[in-house]
Amino acid sequence: MNGILKNIAGTFSHAVDYAKEKITAITGTTSVTIAELSEHIINQPETKLIRKNLLGIPFSFYHLQKEGVTYYLEMKSSQILQLDVQAHDHPIVSYRSYRDKSSLPTAIRFPKTLLSE
Repeated sequence: MNGILKNIAGTFSHAVDYAKEKITAITGTTSVTIAELSEHIINQPETKLIRKNLLGIPFSFYHLQKEGVTYYLEMKSSQILQLDVQAHDHPIVSYRSYRDKSSLPTAIRFPKTLLSE
């Protein structure tokens, strides 16, 4: 049982390190804002966009799979409703406007233990 937990912890740590590396490549820093991540997703040529008009309100759904990282962004007009980033099937970023009181955090920072190399 202890070996299984170590394996899971190692896999998760690898996924976080991988996502940290990709986000650092995007922003040049080890922290990123939700707005910066959403701009990155929107501006990638590989991003798949689905637009829907529901009850007269425009919604946009963005899906991006790039270099082992999965990005999902959902917007109502220009408001970010949901943003998810996963690496190796592990959630790295999970933003929900309803849960996070519609306020965008200033930056997502990686724990210091993950930054030292």
